[in-house]
Amino acid sequence: MRRPSASLVLAATALFVALGGPAEAGRLLDGGEIKKGTVTSRQVKDRSLGTKDLSARARRSLTATATGSIGDAELAANAVTSRSVANSSLTAEDLAANAVGTEELGDNAVGQAEIRNNGVGASELADQSIDGGEVVDGGLRARDVARFSGALEARFDPIPAATCIPALVTGTAADAADTDISKDLILVSAPASWPNQLSYHVKGAASPDADKFWLVACNRTTLAVDPPDLMFRYAVIGS
Repeated sequence: MRRPSASLVLAATALFVALGGPAEAGRLLDGGEIKKGTVTSRQVKDRSLGTKDLSARARRSLTATATGSIGDAELAANAVTSRSVANSSLTAEDLAANAVGTEELGDNAVGQAEIRNNGVGASELADQSIDGGEVVDGGLRARDVARFSGALEARFDPIPAATCIPALVTGTAADAADTDISKDLILVSAPASWPNQLSYHVKGAASPDADKFWLVACNRTTLAVDPPDLMFRYAVIGS
């Protein structure tokens, strides 16, 4: 039997490599033989990766909601309810004008703790919306119900027996505002040091002094009384 020539051996080896070499290499190649960082998106087939191919950190990053990424356009109508809003997290800046009406407030939902000082004015209250039930007992002062209120100094000369002396009160808040109070209820309170022998009463003044009122001191005794100069309190309540 003839020994194969060198050229024949070389040709057979070349044929083996051409037919079996790449197939064998493909079967044996694994991730351990690929240099780290050499595979890029260009070598990865489009849309061939699944969630199992991603690390847990990568999945969290892809599914997390970016800060500020959700606005009004991404929210459906009525999507945000009270359950989704943290307690005390909303301020006046977060609410549109007239956004909160009676239908948004439960019975007794708003108390003193929810209203800042001077937070509610006349423009926020409907006519006839407040009665005695909404007012704290003893919570109102004269200036809260009166058109005008303040103090006045009463100066009377000695008052003879069985005599009444009127004095026109000027310089009050109503006088300064030049407001007609002739038909209003005018209340005047004397201090405790007002002489017991004297009584007093008030009455409105006619035009051109309709912004003033009269304080009348009366001595009902049989002796003259000289009252000291005293501070009276007054309140003018609209009729």
